[in-house]
Amino acid sequence: MHSAIANHFLAVTTAMRQVGKGFSRFAPREGDRRSQRKFSRFVVLPGASQRSFLILQGPQSPFLRRLGLALAKFGVRVTKVNFCGGDVFHWPWPHTVNYRGPRLDWPAFAAKLMDSRQVTDLVLMGDLRPLHHDAICLARTRGIAVHVLEEGYLRPSYITMEEGGVNANSPLPPTPEAVRERAALVPPPGPPYRIVDSLATRVFATIKHHVGNAVMLSLFPRYRTHRPYGIGLELTGWLPRYLSRRRRLSQAASRMEELLGSGDPFFLFPLQLDSDMQIRSYSHFGLLDSIMRVLSSFAAAAPPGCRLLIKNHPLDNGLIDLPRYLDNFSHAAGIADRIVYIDGGPGRPIMAHEACQGVVVVNSTMGLEALILNRPVYSLGRAPYAMPGLAVGPREMPLEDFWRTPRPVDQGLLTDFVRVLHADALLPGNFYTDVGIAAAISGILKRLRLAYPPGCTLEDTACL
Repeated sequence: MHSAIANHFLAVTTAMRQVGKGFSRFAPREGDRRSQRKFSRFVVLPGASQRSFLILQGPQSPFLRRLGLALAKFGVRVTKVNFCGGDVFHWPWPHTVNYRGPRLDWPAFAAKLMDSRQVTDLVLMGDLRPLHHDAICLARTRGIAVHVLEEGYLRPSYITMEEGGVNANSPLPPTPEAVRERAALVPPPGPPYRIVDSLATRVFATIKHHVGNAVMLSLFPRYRTHRPYGIGLELTGWLPRYLSRRRRLSQAASRMEELLGSGDPFFLFPLQLDSDMQIRSYSHFGLLDSIMRVLSSFAAAAPPGCRLLIKNHPLDNGLIDLPRYLDNFSHAAGIADRIVYIDGGPGRPIMAHEACQGVVVVNSTMGLEALILNRPVYSLGRAPYAMPGLAVGPREMPLEDFWRTPRPVDQGLLTDFVRVLHADALLPGNFYTDVGIAAAISGILKRLRLAYPPGCTLEDTACL
C-alpha cells in the first residue's frame, strides 16, 4: 500500500516537473540575459547610434526581442510594432507600440511612425504578408533600407536575410553571368556550421504565440493573420497527425524499402505547404494544382518503368486529405501502380540515392538541396536558383521533356551560386534555440555594419 502511494506520488511529481519545464519556456528571461551578456562585449561601429530601426512581425519566438535588445544596447533607436496578442507575449516591452486598427488605416499609421521616429531601417519576416507589403512600399518612398528575414535557403543551421525581398523577390543575381560576376567579388564561404534546431522549442514558442492571441483577442479584435487558416481549424488537422506520426513513419520506411529494393528509377516530388507564401505568391499553383500538373505530365511523358515518389511536407496540417486525392487522381491518370506516397522521414537520403533521376518542385528550398547533391531539378514556379545551368524552368523546357532528358547540374555555376548565397543571403543560426538565435543576431549585426565580436573583423565569416 505504502509502496503504491509512493510510486503514485513520484509519478505525479515527475509529471509536474516536466510541465514546469515546459511552461518555463513561456518566459525565457535567462536566455535574454545570456544574450545580453554576449553582445555587451561586441565592438560597436561608428554611426550605430544614428540609426533607427522599425521592427514588424517575425518568427514566433524570442528572436526579434533579443535582436531589438541587442540593437538598443549599441545606441540604436528601436521601435517594435505589435499587431496581436502573440506578438505581445513574445515582446511585451521595451521599445514597443501596439497597432490595433484595421488594415486600411495601417499605411497612415506606419508612415507617421517612420517619419516621427526618423526610421533608417525596416526589419520584418516575409515580404508578402499584407501588413509588411504596405510597410515595404512606404519605406521605399522614404529611402529606408528594408531587411527581410526568412527561413534559410539552406537548412538547417542557416537563416536568410536579404535587403529588399526574399525568394522570387530576392536581389540575388538572376542569370548565370551575373552569378559568376558577383562570385568573383565575394570571399568563399567558411566551414559549414552545425547549429542544432529543436522542434520542441518551436512547438512551445508557437503555443505561446497562439495563447497570446487568445488571451488578448479583445485588445486586437481587427487583427487577421496572413495564413489562410485559423489556428482552431489547423488544430483539427495537426492533432490527428501528431497521434498518427509513428504509424506514418513506419509506413514511409516500409514503402521506401520496397521502392529502393525494386531497383526502379524514380523522380522525387516533395510537396509544399498549402499555406506557404512561396507557393501562393511566387507560382501559378496551389498545392492541388501542382499535384495535378506533375502527375498528368508524368503520365503523359515519363519513361516506362520509371516511378514518381511523392513526399509530404513534415509540417502539413492535414486539412487536405492528400492520400485520398493522390489515389483518386493517379487511378484516373492510369499511373496508380507507378506512384509512391510517403508521409514522413528525411528527404536528403532519398535525393542522394543513385536511383533518384531528378527532383521536381514548385519552388521549395529542397530544390537547392537537390542541386547540391548533383540531382537535376525542375522548378515549376519562380525561385532564386531557377536559371540555366541550375534548375530548369518552364521557359527553358517543358516538364514533359524533363522526364525523358533531365538536364545535369553545372557544378561550377552551383559553386559560384552557393558562394553568393553565403555572402549576400545566408547567416548561420536559427530563430528558435538560444544558440541559434545568438548566432543569427551576431551575423545580422555584422552584416548591417553595427557591431562585431571582440577579436574578430567584419569580414571574418568564421567568427560569431
